[in-house]
Amino acid sequence: MNIVFLGGTGPVGSAACRYALEQGYDVTVAHSGSHEPAESLSLRHLHGDRDALIAPNGAIAQLGPDVLVDTRTKADNVGALLACARAGGTHRLIVVSSTDVYAQFVAGSGYDVAARSWEGSAGRAVLPSQTLPITEDAPLRDAPYPWAAPGHDNAAMERALASARQGEAITVIRPGMIYGPESAGREWTIVSRARAGIRRIELPDGGAQFFARVALDRVGRAVVAAAERAPDGFWPVNVVDPYGWTYAGLVGEIGCLLDWEWEPVLVPWGTAWHPYQAQSPYFCSDRRLREVLGVNDPDPRAALADTVQWLLAHGAERYPDDHAQTVATPRGPEKSATT
Repeated sequence: MNIVFLGGTGPVGSAACRYALEQGYDVTVAHSGSHEPAESLSLRHLHGDRDALIAPNGAIAQLGPDVLVDTRTKADNVGALLACARAGGTHRLIVVSSTDVYAQFVAGSGYDVAARSWEGSAGRAVLPSQTLPITEDAPLRDAPYPWAAPGHDNAAMERALASARQGEAITVIRPGMIYGPESAGREWTIVSRARAGIRRIELPDGGAQFFARVALDRVGRAVVAAAERAPDGFWPVNVVDPYGWTYAGLVGEIGCLLDWEWEPVLVPWGTAWHPYQAQSPYFCSDRRLREVLGVNDPDPRAALADTVQWLLAHGAERYPDDHAQTVATPRGPEKSATT
């Protein structure tokens, strides 16, 4: 099988490329060349800007991949992406979205979308507004995601794909909050305290928030499994861990890994920063992931341990200013993107 990754040089793309190579697939990465994948990955490269790469007569269409994976699709480039896939005779298109597409993600976050503020209680839905766990058939949000980069909104992208497809097989990967080596900014907020010897941590509303997380390696495996086994048609799949922790529980698990004793400080919601801004329970069904794609690894506890070890070695270099900014200072929603 010939798989082309459009972009593919970030953490998700690199993890998926690595697993695809292990499975014996022919892997090509089409990207600008400004950021090269790890030297250990034996890949074919196509260099160029995105518009040129996905043109109907561009390098990707000429290569004619069996599967085209796009990790950064936007609503305004859906038409060009589908035209590229059609021109190249591509059998399946895989796009990486996020669980932030669900209405519950914003409704239960404690964030007032209209006011663009964490202040006050207006607009909050502390109790879940839909059945949990959230399945792929749950309502998507209508409002733009409040923390998305300009022009990038996964719900809008998915709707554009669904309306523009002409019978193509399109698999939509919806990861939760990704963690793992190279992608552990949220966990660093906790690990940095332990590393600095700080013996206290603020727990908003007691730290009882529950949220959808996923190990980076599980996302990589899901992308490759989708290339092999996803049904035809427009088919979204939640890519999340099979179990997790509340915020307080995650702090405790990291404390056990680091032999760190800490004192919980209970604070009202919105008065101190924490890296998982979901006030009501937010967790997703992984049934399709397990039963259709057959993805069951890695175990979250082992994946968290690997992440913590990576942070001990590289966190201060990767996130040099984060500890000072997040110890006691509330931070706005622009820093709270899901993936």
